[in-house]
Amino acid sequence: MAVVVTVAKGYDLGYVWKNQGQAAAEPSTGGYYISAAQSGEPPGQWWGPAAAALGLAEGEIVERKSHDAIYEQIDPRTGAKLGRPRGSYPKFTDHLARLRAAEPHATAGRLIELEREAARATREPAAYTDVTVSFSKSISVLHASIRESARRARLAGGKRAAAYWAGREERFQESLHRANRAALEYAQRWAGVTRTGYHGTQVDGRAMGRFEQASLVVSSWQQGTSRDGDPQDHIHNQVARIVQTFSDGKWRALDTACLRGIIGALQAVAATAVECELTREFGVDWIPRPDGRGNEIRGVTQAAGWPQYLHPAGHHALCHRHAAVHRGTTRRPRPDAGSTAPAARVGGPVPRCRRKTAGSAAR
Repeated sequence: MAVVVTVAKGYDLGYVWKNQGQAAAEPSTGGYYISAAQSGEPPGQWWGPAAAALGLAEGEIVERKSHDAIYEQIDPRTGAKLGRPRGSYPKFTDHLARLRAAEPHATAGRLIELEREAARATREPAAYTDVTVSFSKSISVLHASIRESARRARLAGGKRAAAYWAGREERFQESLHRANRAALEYAQRWAGVTRTGYHGTQVDGRAMGRFEQASLVVSSWQQGTSRDGDPQDHIHNQVARIVQTFSDGKWRALDTACLRGIIGALQAVAATAVECELTREFGVDWIPRPDGRGNEIRGVTQAAGWPQYLHPAGHHALCHRHAAVHRGTTRRPRPDAGSTAPAARVGGPVPRCRRKTAGSAAR
């Protein structure tokens, strides 16, 4: 598919800050593969009705102080506690003490085994749920080629071309964020749920507790490379453990089972949205993947290795087609200082977005 969504427990509040504000010098030739990591990742953005209730507007840049406070269940404005604290589990030292007490005559080698066993038994309550929206390789490579065009324009000193490609890069990031927000809006509607009352007993086969609608708090972090350094656009959505209940405004724990139950729907919504966004903004063509799992951008495929026009010595034909589409023509754009390649027609005529019904449903 054009998008893959995964859901996992999140523990490390410092992970998303590791590549923040680490802008380096101009990346080297061919450095578009890791330009995102070299330049520092974009800052996080707040999203969610409950974020607004905490004084954080949608799209507002995430600051470290408020970020840590919210995921530690503290109101960043007043310092008041939000909801019940996370569950507590026996610590590593507790597990190790229990195991050593059961084997008081353990050898040095056995003690090492007991330490490993204690480490495996140690549990830590999750601070958030990480909903990661990962975009396909064809989308990521296209984004990387835009970054490379911007880099070449800057090196060539072409201010007009550099400004153009910088604008294209910004619009591409906005397109990815809009697709991500479409998925978050779907999650809010169908998985913004908390449990109230007591669910431990049943009467006539039914639990006495209730499931109620609640507002989410999410910080979204866009990253452009995989851990191996390859182009891999993805957005980490840190969904806070606490949510604000619609009915009474109280802060309670998110029922993550509902969130995990709609992963397939989130993928479909985000895929439809990103295809519509990139078609409308960049005029790309979509073709079915050979394996039948969704679509990929025509002309950007790894079937025979990286596309030639994405190599440092090659041309960026598809990117320069964007300029032609932007001007309403498929003719070669006017050459400018810093431009590096001729335009080329890629695929057939630019298709309409996946019809207004699909786009409307995604948004």
